Amino acid sequence: MLARCSSASLQGMEALPVTVEVDLAPGLPGLQLVGLPDTAIQESRERVRAALRNSGFRGPLVRVIVNLAPADRRKEGPAFDLPIALALLVASGQLDPQKLEGLCCAGELGLDGSLRSCRGILAMACQAKIQQAKAFVVPSANAAEASLVAGLTVISAKTLRQLVEQLRHGIQHNCCPQPKTKEPATPINPESALEPLTAAPLTIQHFARQALAIAAAGGHHLLMVGPPGCGKTMLARQLPKILPPLSDAEALELTRLQSIAGTLGSVTSLVRQRPFRAPHHSTTAAGLLGGGVNPRPGELSLAHGGVLFLDELTEFPRSILDQLRQPLEEGVLWISRARMRCSFPCRVTLVAATNPCPCGWHGDSSNRCRCSELQRQRYWNRLSGPFLDRLDLQCRLEPVPTGQLRRCFKTTDDPTDNQSGGSFSPEAIQAARIRMCERNPGGQLNSQLSALELGRYGQIEERAFQCWEQVVSKRQLSMRSSLRLLRVARTIADLEALPKVSEQHLADAICFRSYDHTPSAST
Repeated sequence: MLARCSSASLQGMEALPVTVEVDLAPGLPGLQLVGLPDTAIQESRERVRAALRNSGFRGPLVRVIVNLAPADRRKEGPAFDLPIALALLVASGQLDPQKLEGLCCAGELGLDGSLRSCRGILAMACQAKIQQAKAFVVPSANAAEASLVAGLTVISAKTLRQLVEQLRHGIQHNCCPQPKTKEPATPINPESALEPLTAAPLTIQHFARQALAIAAAGGHHLLMVGPPGCGKTMLARQLPKILPPLSDAEALELTRLQSIAGTLGSVTSLVRQRPFRAPHHSTTAAGLLGGGVNPRPGELSLAHGGVLFLDELTEFPRSILDQLRQPLEEGVLWISRARMRCSFPCRVTLVAATNPCPCGWHGDSSNRCRCSELQRQRYWNRLSGPFLDRLDLQCRLEPVPTGQLRRCFKTTDDPTDNQSGGSFSPEAIQAARIRMCERNPGGQLNSQLSALELGRYGQIEERAFQCWEQVVSKRQLSMRSSLRLLRVARTIADLEALPKVSEQHLADAICFRSYDHTPSAST
Protein backbone atom coordinates (compact mmCIF):
# COMPACT_ATOMS: atom_id res chain seq x y z
CA MET A 1 0.00 0.00 0.00
CA LEU A 2 1.26 3.49 -0.84
CA ALA A 3 0.91 6.33 1.68
CA ARG A 4 1.83 10.03 1.49
CA CYS A 5 2.48 12.77 4.04
CA SER A 6 3.40 16.41 3.35
CA SER A 7 6.43 18.07 4.93
CA ALA A 8 9.03 20.73 4.06
CA SER A 9 12.79 21.04 3.63
CA LEU A 10 14.90 24.10 4.43
CA GLN A 11 16.87 25.84 1.69
CA GLY A 12 18.35 29.12 2.84
CA MET A 13 15.59 31.32 4.25
CA GLU A 14 12.87 29.34 2.52
CA ALA A 15 11.14 26.04 3.24
CA LEU A 16 10.35 24.07 0.10
CA PRO A 17 7.49 21.52 0.00
CA VAL A 18 8.44 17.84 0.22
CA THR A 19 6.15 14.83 -0.13
CA VAL A 20 7.06 11.77 1.93
CA GLU A 21 5.98 8.60 0.10
CA VAL A 22 6.02 5.20 1.82
CA ASP A 23 5.46 1.92 0.00
CA LEU A 24 5.33 -1.59 1.50
CA ALA A 25 6.52 -4.30 -0.87
CA PRO A 26 7.14 -8.06 -0.53
CA GLY A 27 10.69 -8.96 0.43
CA LEU A 28 13.12 -9.10 3.29
CA PRO A 29 12.32 -6.70 6.16
CA GLY A 30 14.17 -3.42 5.79
CA LEU A 31 13.69 0.32 5.33
CA GLN A 32 15.31 2.09 2.40
CA LEU A 33 15.41 5.88 2.03
CA VAL A 34 15.72 7.55 -1.38
CA GLY A 35 15.45 11.15 -2.57
CA LEU A 36 18.90 12.56 -1.65
CA PRO A 37 18.59 12.33 2.17
CA ASP A 38 21.51 13.41 4.35
CA THR A 39 23.04 11.40 7.19
CA ALA A 40 20.52 12.61 9.78
CA ILE A 41 17.64 11.42 7.61
CA GLN A 42 19.36 8.10 6.87
CA GLU A 43 19.62 7.49 10.61
CA SER A 44 15.87 8.09 10.97
CA ARG A 45 15.37 4.45 9.97
CA GLU A 46 16.47 3.33 13.44
CA ARG A 47 14.65 6.14 15.25
CA VAL A 48 11.36 5.45 13.46
CA ARG A 49 11.55 1.68 14.09
CA ALA A 50 12.25 2.13 17.81
CA ALA A 51 9.65 4.90 18.20
CA LEU A 52 6.91 2.79 16.60
CA ARG A 53 7.74 -0.25 18.70
CA ASN A 54 7.97 1.66 22.00
CA SER A 55 4.72 3.50 21.22
CA GLY A 56 2.78 0.26 20.89
CA PHE A 57 2.53 0.09 17.09
CA ARG A 58 3.51 -2.75 14.79
CA GLY A 59 6.83 -2.41 13.11
CA PRO A 60 7.21 -3.15 9.40
CA LEU A 61 7.91 -6.82 8.68
CA VAL A 62 8.25 -6.31 4.92
CA ARG A 63 10.42 -4.22 2.66
CA VAL A 64 9.73 -0.51 3.13
CA ILE A 65 10.73 2.14 0.58
CA VAL A 66 10.58 5.80 1.63
CA ASN A 67 10.89 8.42 -1.09
CA LEU A 68 11.37 12.14 -0.42
CA ALA A 69 10.00 13.93 -3.46
CA PRO A 70 11.17 15.83 -5.42
CA ALA A 71 14.06 13.39 -5.68
CA ASP A 72 16.59 15.80 -7.24
CA ARG A 73 16.71 18.17 -4.23
CA ARG A 74 18.88 17.51 -1.20
CA LYS A 75 17.11 17.18 2.15
CA GLU A 76 18.63 17.46 5.59
CA GLY A 77 17.70 17.35 9.24
CA PRO A 78 15.66 15.08 11.54
CA ALA A 79 12.36 16.90 10.86
CA PHE A 80 11.29 14.09 8.51
CA ASP A 81 11.05 11.53 11.35
CA LEU A 82 7.43 12.38 12.12
CA PRO A 83 6.05 12.40 8.55
CA ILE A 84 7.87 9.12 7.81
CA ALA A 85 6.35 7.48 10.91
CA LEU A 86 2.82 8.73 10.15
CA ALA A 87 3.01 7.65 6.50
CA LEU A 88 4.31 4.26 7.63
CA LEU A 89 1.33 3.85 9.96
CA VAL A 90 -1.03 4.64 7.08
CA ALA A 91 0.75 2.23 4.73
CA SER A 92 0.56 -0.57 7.31
CA GLY A 93 -3.17 0.00 7.93
CA GLN A 94 -2.80 1.34 11.49
CA LEU A 95 -4.06 4.82 10.61
CA ASP A 96 -6.81 5.99 8.26
CA PRO A 97 -5.30 7.65 5.13
CA GLN A 98 -7.90 10.43 5.30
CA LYS A 99 -6.46 11.59 8.62
CA LEU A 100 -3.29 12.85 6.86
CA GLU A 101 -5.04 14.63 4.00
CA GLY A 102 -4.25 18.34 4.04
CA LEU A 103 -1.79 18.03 6.95
CA CYS A 104 1.82 19.20 6.94
CA CYS A 105 4.09 17.52 9.50
CA ALA A 106 7.58 18.11 10.90
CA GLY A 107 9.33 16.83 14.02
CA GLU A 108 12.07 14.63 15.38
CA LEU A 109 11.34 11.31 17.09
CA GLY A 110 13.01 9.94 20.18
CA LEU A 111 13.55 6.22 20.63
CA ASP A 112 10.79 6.16 23.24
CA GLY A 113 8.30 7.73 20.85
CA SER A 114 8.59 11.27 22.20
CA LEU A 115 8.44 14.23 19.83
CA ARG A 116 11.42 16.57 19.96
CA SER A 117 11.80 20.08 18.62
CA CYS A 118 13.68 20.86 15.42
CA ARG A 119 14.92 24.05 13.78
CA GLY A 120 13.27 26.00 11.00
CA ILE A 121 9.69 25.40 12.16
CA LEU A 122 8.65 29.02 11.50
CA ALA A 123 9.79 28.83 7.87
CA MET A 124 8.00 25.50 7.47
CA ALA A 125 4.85 26.97 9.00
CA CYS A 126 4.94 29.81 6.46
CA GLN A 127 5.23 27.24 3.69
CA ALA A 128 2.33 25.24 5.15
CA LYS A 129 0.17 28.36 5.03
CA ILE A 130 1.19 29.00 1.41
CA GLN A 131 0.14 25.43 0.59
CA GLN A 132 -3.18 26.10 2.35
CA ALA A 133 -2.68 23.15 4.68
CA LYS A 134 -5.59 22.31 6.98
CA ALA A 135 -3.19 22.08 9.94
CA PHE A 136 0.50 21.98 10.76
CA VAL A 137 1.56 19.09 13.03
CA VAL A 138 4.60 19.77 15.23
CA PRO A 139 6.05 18.70 18.60
CA SER A 140 4.72 20.55 21.62
CA ALA A 141 8.06 22.34 22.04
CA ASN A 142 7.60 24.00 18.61
CA ALA A 143 3.87 24.78 18.93
CA ALA A 144 4.31 28.38 20.07
CA GLU A 145 6.80 29.07 17.28
CA ALA A 146 4.53 27.62 14.59
CA SER A 147 1.59 29.61 15.94
CA LEU A 148 3.36 32.88 15.10
CA VAL A 149 2.00 32.44 11.58
CA ALA A 150 -1.46 33.99 11.65
CA GLY A 151 -4.31 31.94 10.21
CA LEU A 152 -2.56 28.57 10.49
CA THR A 153 -4.03 25.80 12.65
CA VAL A 154 -1.32 24.09 14.71
CA ILE A 155 -1.68 20.59 16.17
CA SER A 156 0.91 19.58 18.75
CA ALA A 157 1.64 16.58 20.94
CA LYS A 158 4.38 15.37 23.23
CA THR A 159 4.49 11.76 22.01
CA LEU A 160 3.75 9.88 18.82
CA ARG A 161 1.06 7.83 20.59
CA GLN A 162 -0.73 10.94 21.79
CA LEU A 163 -0.61 12.48 18.32
CA VAL A 164 -2.04 9.37 16.65
CA GLU A 165 -4.91 9.26 19.16
CA GLN A 166 -5.72 12.89 18.35
CA LEU A 167 -5.75 12.16 14.63
CA ARG A 168 -7.88 9.03 15.03
CA HIS A 169 -10.57 10.69 17.11
CA GLY A 170 -10.37 14.12 15.47
CA ILE A 171 -9.42 15.73 18.78
CA GLN A 172 -8.14 19.27 18.31
CA HIS A 173 -8.55 20.75 21.74
CA ASN A 174 -4.76 20.67 22.11
CA CYS A 175 -4.30 22.88 19.05
CA CYS A 176 -2.19 25.89 19.93
CA PRO A 177 -4.11 29.19 19.80
CA GLN A 178 -2.95 31.99 17.58
CA PRO A 179 -1.01 34.62 19.50
CA LYS A 180 -1.22 38.28 18.78
CA THR A 181 1.45 39.28 16.31
CA LYS A 182 0.94 42.95 16.96
CA GLU A 183 2.88 43.98 19.99
CA PRO A 184 3.53 47.43 21.38
CA ALA A 185 6.94 48.76 20.52
CA THR A 186 9.45 48.46 23.30
CA PRO A 187 9.94 51.94 24.75
CA ILE A 188 13.42 53.37 24.70
CA ASN A 189 14.81 54.58 27.97
CA PRO A 190 17.40 57.25 27.22
CA GLU A 191 18.95 57.06 30.66
CA SER A 192 19.37 53.29 30.67
CA ALA A 193 20.59 53.28 27.07
CA LEU A 194 23.20 56.00 27.42
CA GLU A 195 24.18 55.69 31.08
CA PRO A 196 27.43 53.79 30.37
CA LEU A 197 28.43 56.51 27.91
CA THR A 198 28.48 59.18 30.59
CA ALA A 199 31.48 57.49 32.20
CA ALA A 200 33.64 58.44 29.22
CA PRO A 201 35.59 61.70 29.26
CA LEU A 202 34.04 64.73 27.70
CA THR A 203 36.08 64.80 24.49
CA ILE A 204 35.38 61.14 23.79
CA GLN A 205 31.81 61.35 24.95
CA HIS A 206 30.89 64.13 22.52
CA PHE A 207 32.55 62.80 19.37
CA ALA A 208 31.82 59.11 19.94
CA ARG A 209 28.19 59.68 20.91
CA GLN A 210 27.68 61.73 17.77
CA ALA A 211 29.18 58.95 15.67
CA LEU A 212 26.95 56.36 17.34
CA ALA A 213 23.86 58.53 16.83
CA ILE A 214 24.62 59.00 13.12
CA ALA A 215 25.27 55.26 12.71
CA ALA A 216 22.03 54.40 14.52
CA ALA A 217 19.87 56.86 12.59
CA GLY A 218 21.14 56.29 9.07
CA GLY A 219 22.48 52.73 9.26
CA HIS A 220 26.05 53.85 8.55
CA HIS A 221 29.06 51.63 9.23
CA LEU A 222 31.48 52.86 11.89
CA LEU A 223 35.22 52.38 12.50
CA MET A 224 36.70 53.37 15.87
CA VAL A 225 40.47 53.62 16.19
CA GLY A 226 42.08 54.14 19.56
CA PRO A 227 44.53 52.83 22.14
CA PRO A 228 43.66 49.93 24.45
CA GLY A 229 41.11 50.70 27.15
CA CYS A 230 39.73 53.90 25.64
CA GLY A 231 36.16 52.52 25.52
CA LYS A 232 35.72 51.22 21.96
CA THR A 233 33.98 48.00 23.00
CA MET A 234 31.87 49.78 25.62
CA LEU A 235 30.66 52.28 23.05
CA ALA A 236 29.86 49.60 20.48
CA ARG A 237 27.66 47.74 22.95
CA GLN A 238 25.51 50.85 23.41
CA LEU A 239 24.45 51.00 19.77
CA PRO A 240 21.66 48.36 19.92
CA LYS A 241 20.16 50.22 22.87
CA ILE A 242 19.65 53.44 20.91
CA LEU A 243 18.44 51.83 17.68
CA PRO A 244 14.72 52.30 16.94
CA PRO A 245 12.40 49.36 17.76
CA LEU A 246 11.90 46.59 15.22
CA SER A 247 8.84 46.74 13.00
CA ASP A 248 6.54 43.71 12.76
CA ALA A 249 8.00 42.72 9.39
CA GLU A 250 11.57 43.02 10.71
CA ALA A 251 10.71 41.06 13.85
CA LEU A 252 9.13 38.24 11.83
CA GLU A 253 12.14 38.05 9.51
CA LEU A 254 14.58 38.06 12.42
CA THR A 255 12.61 35.37 14.27
CA ARG A 256 12.51 33.23 11.13
CA LEU A 257 16.25 33.66 10.62
CA GLN A 258 17.07 32.60 14.17
CA SER A 259 14.72 29.63 13.84
CA ILE A 260 16.57 28.44 10.74
CA ALA A 261 19.92 28.91 12.48
CA GLY A 262 18.71 26.91 15.50
CA THR A 263 19.36 29.76 17.96
CA LEU A 264 15.75 30.71 18.68
CA GLY A 265 14.92 28.40 21.58
CA SER A 266 11.42 28.45 23.05
CA VAL A 267 9.43 31.55 22.16
CA THR A 268 5.90 32.78 22.72
CA SER A 269 6.17 35.93 20.58
CA LEU A 270 8.31 37.50 17.88
CA VAL A 271 11.88 38.51 18.69
CA ARG A 272 11.80 42.21 19.51
CA GLN A 273 15.38 42.83 20.58
CA ARG A 274 17.88 43.91 17.96
CA PRO A 275 20.80 41.47 17.80
CA PHE A 276 24.39 42.26 18.74
CA ARG A 277 26.91 39.78 17.37
CA ALA A 278 30.62 40.00 18.21
CA PRO A 279 32.48 37.09 16.56
CA HIS A 280 36.09 36.39 17.55
CA HIS A 281 38.77 37.22 15.02
CA SER A 282 39.63 33.51 14.74
CA THR A 283 36.25 32.72 13.14
CA THR A 284 36.22 31.09 9.72
CA ALA A 285 34.67 32.47 6.55
CA ALA A 286 31.74 30.05 6.86
CA GLY A 287 31.26 31.04 10.50
CA LEU A 288 31.19 34.76 9.70
CA LEU A 289 29.35 34.73 6.39
CA GLY A 290 27.51 31.42 6.52
CA GLY A 291 27.74 28.37 4.31
CA GLY A 292 28.31 24.64 4.49
CA VAL A 293 27.08 21.75 2.36
CA ASN A 294 23.56 22.66 3.44
CA PRO A 295 24.03 26.43 3.91
CA ARG A 296 23.23 27.96 7.26
CA PRO A 297 23.40 31.64 8.25
CA GLY A 298 26.61 32.95 9.78
CA GLU A 299 27.32 35.77 12.22
CA LEU A 300 26.70 38.36 9.49
CA SER A 301 23.14 37.19 8.89
CA LEU A 302 22.45 36.54 12.57
CA ALA A 303 23.16 40.25 13.13
CA HIS A 304 20.47 41.18 10.57
CA GLY A 305 18.58 44.24 11.75
CA GLY A 306 21.15 44.88 14.48
CA VAL A 307 24.87 45.35 15.02
CA LEU A 308 27.82 43.28 13.84
CA PHE A 309 30.82 44.21 16.01
CA LEU A 310 34.29 43.26 14.77
CA ASP A 311 36.70 43.92 17.62
CA GLU A 312 40.43 43.84 16.87
CA LEU A 313 39.60 44.36 13.19
CA THR A 314 43.18 44.03 11.95
CA GLU A 315 43.43 40.55 13.47
CA PHE A 316 40.77 39.22 11.11
CA PRO A 317 42.19 37.61 7.95
CA ARG A 318 42.10 40.06 5.08
CA SER A 319 40.53 37.49 2.76
CA ILE A 320 37.57 37.09 5.12
CA LEU A 321 37.02 40.84 5.56
CA ASP A 322 37.06 41.35 1.80
CA GLN A 323 34.23 38.84 1.47
CA LEU A 324 32.08 41.22 3.53
CA ARG A 325 32.26 43.97 0.91
CA GLN A 326 29.45 42.87 -1.39
CA PRO A 327 27.00 41.76 1.36
CA LEU A 328 27.47 45.08 3.15
CA GLU A 329 26.57 46.92 -0.05
CA GLU A 330 23.56 44.83 -1.02
CA GLY A 331 22.20 43.83 2.39
CA VAL A 332 21.83 40.22 1.26
CA LEU A 333 24.29 37.33 1.07
CA TRP A 334 24.01 34.87 -1.82
CA ILE A 335 25.50 31.39 -1.37
CA SER A 336 25.88 29.29 -4.49
CA ARG A 337 26.46 25.56 -4.58
CA ALA A 338 26.55 23.05 -7.44
CA ARG A 339 22.93 21.96 -6.79
CA MET A 340 21.44 25.02 -5.15
CA ARG A 341 21.56 28.79 -4.68
CA CYS A 342 20.10 30.48 -1.64
CA SER A 343 20.24 33.84 0.11
CA PHE A 344 20.29 35.18 3.66
CA PRO A 345 19.45 38.78 4.64
CA CYS A 346 22.28 40.75 6.24
CA ARG A 347 21.19 44.37 6.56
CA VAL A 348 23.46 45.21 9.49
CA THR A 349 25.22 48.17 11.02
CA LEU A 350 28.89 47.23 11.06
CA VAL A 351 30.93 48.58 13.96
CA ALA A 352 34.66 47.87 13.85
CA ALA A 353 37.33 48.67 16.40
CA THR A 354 41.09 48.47 16.17
CA ASN A 355 44.28 49.88 17.64
CA PRO A 356 46.27 52.45 15.64
CA CYS A 357 49.38 50.26 15.57
CA PRO A 358 50.65 46.85 16.78
CA CYS A 359 51.56 48.14 20.26
CA GLY A 360 48.39 50.23 20.40
CA TRP A 361 49.83 53.59 21.45
CA HIS A 362 50.58 55.39 18.18
CA GLY A 363 49.49 59.02 18.37
CA ASP A 364 49.42 59.06 22.17
CA SER A 365 50.72 62.29 23.67
CA SER A 366 52.94 60.38 26.10
CA ASN A 367 54.93 58.93 23.15
CA ARG A 368 54.64 55.34 24.38
CA CYS A 369 54.54 53.89 20.84
CA ARG A 370 57.41 51.49 20.10
CA CYS A 371 56.42 50.65 16.51
CA SER A 372 58.37 51.68 13.45
CA GLU A 373 56.71 53.15 10.36
CA LEU A 374 57.24 49.85 8.55
CA GLN A 375 55.47 47.95 11.34
CA ARG A 376 52.55 50.37 11.27
CA GLN A 377 52.37 50.14 7.48
CA ARG A 378 52.22 46.34 7.63
CA TYR A 379 49.61 46.60 10.36
CA TRP A 380 47.23 48.71 8.25
CA ASN A 381 47.97 46.72 5.10
CA ARG A 382 45.93 43.93 6.67
CA LEU A 383 42.87 46.00 5.72
CA SER A 384 42.20 46.57 2.04
CA GLY A 385 41.32 49.98 0.68
CA PRO A 386 37.95 48.85 -0.78
CA PHE A 387 36.91 47.51 2.64
CA LEU A 388 37.86 50.74 4.45
CA ASP A 389 36.07 52.64 1.70
CA ARG A 390 32.78 51.10 2.85
CA LEU A 391 33.07 52.41 6.41
CA ASP A 392 31.12 55.68 6.39
CA LEU A 393 32.25 56.95 9.80
CA GLN A 394 35.90 56.74 10.88
CA CYS A 395 36.90 58.38 14.11
CA ARG A 396 39.83 58.44 16.52
CA LEU A 397 39.28 57.90 20.24
CA GLU A 398 41.72 59.31 22.75
CA PRO A 399 42.85 57.59 25.97
CA VAL A 400 41.09 58.52 29.18
CA PRO A 401 43.03 61.25 31.05
CA THR A 402 44.04 60.35 34.57
CA GLY A 403 42.15 63.29 36.03
CA GLN A 404 38.86 62.02 34.60
CA LEU A 405 39.06 58.39 35.73
CA ARG A 406 36.91 59.19 38.79
CA ARG A 407 33.94 59.84 36.48
CA CYS A 408 33.84 56.14 35.63
CA PHE A 409 32.51 55.44 39.14
CA LYS A 410 29.56 57.86 38.89
CA THR A 411 26.10 56.30 38.90
CA THR A 412 24.17 59.44 37.94
CA ASP A 413 24.80 62.26 35.53
CA ASP A 414 26.32 65.40 36.91
CA PRO A 415 24.83 68.54 35.36
CA THR A 416 28.28 70.11 35.35
CA ASP A 417 29.52 67.29 33.12
CA ASN A 418 27.04 68.00 30.36
CA GLN A 419 29.23 70.55 28.63
CA SER A 420 29.92 68.90 25.34
CA GLY A 421 26.46 69.32 23.81
CA GLY A 422 25.53 68.14 20.40
CA SER A 423 24.58 64.62 21.53
CA PHE A 424 21.38 63.19 20.10
CA SER A 425 18.83 61.45 22.29
CA PRO A 426 17.28 58.09 21.32
CA GLU A 427 14.02 59.92 20.63
CA ALA A 428 15.80 62.20 18.15
CA ILE A 429 17.38 59.15 16.51
CA GLN A 430 14.01 57.44 16.13
CA ALA A 431 12.43 60.64 14.78
CA ALA A 432 15.26 61.04 12.27
CA ARG A 433 14.81 57.48 11.03
CA ILE A 434 11.05 57.98 10.65
CA ARG A 435 11.72 61.21 8.78
CA MET A 436 14.11 59.63 6.29
CA CYS A 437 11.93 56.55 5.76
CA GLU A 438 8.97 58.77 4.89
CA ARG A 439 11.05 60.85 2.48
CA ASN A 440 13.19 58.19 0.80
CA PRO A 441 11.65 55.84 -1.81
CA GLY A 442 10.74 52.41 -0.48
CA GLY A 443 11.32 53.50 3.12
CA GLN A 444 15.09 53.22 2.69
CA LEU A 445 17.66 54.50 5.14
CA ASN A 446 20.05 57.19 3.99
CA SER A 447 22.91 54.67 3.80
CA GLN A 448 20.94 52.68 1.20
CA LEU A 449 20.26 55.55 -1.23
CA SER A 450 21.74 55.41 -4.71
CA ALA A 451 23.39 58.43 -6.33
CA LEU A 452 20.26 59.18 -8.38
CA GLU A 453 17.97 58.87 -5.34
CA LEU A 454 20.34 60.99 -3.25
CA GLY A 455 20.26 63.78 -5.81
CA ARG A 456 16.48 63.59 -6.20
CA TYR A 457 15.42 63.24 -2.56
CA GLY A 458 18.47 64.42 -0.61
CA GLN A 459 17.63 68.16 -0.84
CA ILE A 460 21.27 69.20 -0.86
CA GLU A 461 21.94 72.94 -1.12
CA GLU A 462 24.08 74.29 -3.94
CA ARG A 463 26.78 75.61 -1.59
CA ALA A 464 27.01 72.20 0.05
CA PHE A 465 27.44 70.62 -3.39
CA GLN A 466 30.24 73.08 -4.22
CA CYS A 467 32.01 72.34 -0.95
CA TRP A 468 31.58 68.61 -1.58
CA GLU A 469 33.17 68.90 -5.02
CA GLN A 470 36.17 70.73 -3.55
CA VAL A 471 36.65 68.09 -0.86
CA VAL A 472 36.39 65.24 -3.35
CA SER A 473 38.92 66.90 -5.68
CA LYS A 474 41.38 67.83 -2.94
CA ARG A 475 41.32 64.49 -1.14
CA GLN A 476 40.90 62.45 -4.31
CA LEU A 477 38.05 60.48 -2.84
CA SER A 478 36.55 57.57 -4.74
CA MET A 479 33.01 57.74 -6.05
CA ARG A 480 31.88 55.43 -3.26
CA SER A 481 33.53 57.53 -0.54
CA SER A 482 32.14 60.77 -1.96
CA LEU A 483 28.60 59.39 -2.06
CA ARG A 484 28.90 58.10 1.48
CA LEU A 485 30.00 61.54 2.55
CA LEU A 486 26.75 63.01 1.23
CA ARG A 487 24.70 60.26 2.85
CA VAL A 488 26.25 61.00 6.25
CA ALA A 489 25.58 64.72 5.78
CA ARG A 490 21.94 63.92 4.96
CA THR A 491 21.65 61.89 8.17
CA ILE A 492 23.13 64.71 10.24
CA ALA A 493 20.52 67.07 8.79
CA ASP A 494 17.78 64.57 9.66
CA LEU A 495 19.03 64.35 13.23
CA GLU A 496 18.76 68.12 13.46
CA ALA A 497 15.27 67.95 11.88
CA LEU A 498 16.30 70.19 8.99
CA PRO A 499 14.85 69.60 5.51
CA LYS A 500 17.96 70.55 3.53
CA VAL A 501 21.63 69.63 3.75
CA SER A 502 23.73 72.71 4.35
CA GLU A 503 27.44 73.38 4.08
CA GLN A 504 27.77 72.94 7.84
CA HIS A 505 26.26 69.45 7.69
CA LEU A 506 28.81 68.48 5.05
CA ALA A 507 31.62 69.90 7.18
CA ASP A 508 30.41 67.81 10.13
CA ALA A 509 30.35 64.72 7.91
CA ILE A 510 33.95 65.39 6.82
CA CYS A 511 35.03 65.34 10.48
CA PHE A 512 33.91 61.72 10.69
CA ARG A 513 36.02 60.75 7.70
CA SER A 514 39.20 62.68 8.46
CA TYR A 515 41.12 59.93 10.24
CA ASP A 516 44.45 59.29 8.47
CA HIS A 517 45.55 55.64 8.37
CA THR A 518 49.03 56.34 7.05
CA PRO A 519 51.86 55.41 9.43
CA SER A 520 53.32 58.89 9.44
CA ALA A 521 50.11 60.43 10.75
CA SER A 522 50.33 61.64 14.33
CA THR A 523 46.58 61.85 15.00
